[in-house]
Amino acid sequence: MKLQQLRYLVAIADNNLSITAAAESLYTSQPGISKQLRLLEDELKVTIFERSGKQLACVTHIGEEIIRKARNVLQEVNNIKQLTSDVMGEDTGSFTIATTQTQAQYVLPQVFLNFHKQYPQLKIDLQQGTTAQITELLQTRKIDFAIASGNEEFGADIVKIPCYQWDRTLLFPQDHPLGDLRKIGLSDLVKYPIVTYEMKAKSESSLIQACRQAKLNPNIVLTARDANVIKTYVRSGFGVGIIASMAHDPKLDRDLISYSTKDILPRCTTWIAFSKNLFLRKYMKDFIKLFAPHIAEEEFNQYLQRNKFSSVDLVNQLESQENSKLPMHRMWHI
Repeated sequence: MKLQQLRYLVAIADNNLSITAAAESLYTSQPGISKQLRLLEDELKVTIFERSGKQLACVTHIGEEIIRKARNVLQEVNNIKQLTSDVMGEDTGSFTIATTQTQAQYVLPQVFLNFHKQYPQLKIDLQQGTTAQITELLQTRKIDFAIASGNEEFGADIVKIPCYQWDRTLLFPQDHPLGDLRKIGLSDLVKYPIVTYEMKAKSESSLIQACRQAKLNPNIVLTARDANVIKTYVRSGFGVGIIASMAHDPKLDRDLISYSTKDILPRCTTWIAFSKNLFLRKYMKDFIKLFAPHIAEEEFNQYLQRNKFSSVDLVNQLESQENSKLPMHRMWHI
């Protein structure tokens, strides 16, 4: 078994089982990858991919586990390189983070500014997407850190650290009927069309869950990733907007009425996540300190150990208990 074969294997998995695309991504030949794949399957005496003619159709059950371990091996190889760089005090290269539009625009700018002052030679590669897209990037080791919100379950290979909580804000025009109410309830909100963030699946949305529990049916007429896009459609009279509280600017949005959802919808938790096999460079630890300064080193180490040795259910239970102790976004320096 060769490292090259493992790289080919992971590249195939990351390119929708296309050997041609995998070859292009690695700047090598398609026949070369096909040959190495056959040699690897022969050596292991298993079928990693089911075939349909000359095409790869799907990954076998054992193939999924082999690919997962191959990612871990390649991660450890990279960790050795990172270790030597850390010992030599080299703070160059690229630090890759994937996050949502809300975090990128409203939370991270000052953090990145402070981080850049500390590590001016380090390039920050910031990628944006939905929580689902960010999760896929994290699980396929294409990024170092993921920062997002939601109740994602990553499994034992990912360390997930809750950092802070935030409420959502309702936005609607000055002449909207909701403006006549002293207190807005969920039953009042669902009477009107709703414009909110893109959802991976309605069943996973806390808004949908809250409405289902109250036996209400929300009319979500438009979803978008960008809070500014949501505001645009609210201003056009498309519906009532629901955005993250940090995306609301009292000055710029003074033409709209804002209303906190703290008594209507559950609070959201923003977390930072990374592979448990990732070698944490000094600059990575310093970034976490800048992003979540309230997390003490002892607590941070407990999260690392907990994710390594505890079951997924126990980790989720402990996170749920600790979320209530997290600071609100507006309560600290960001």
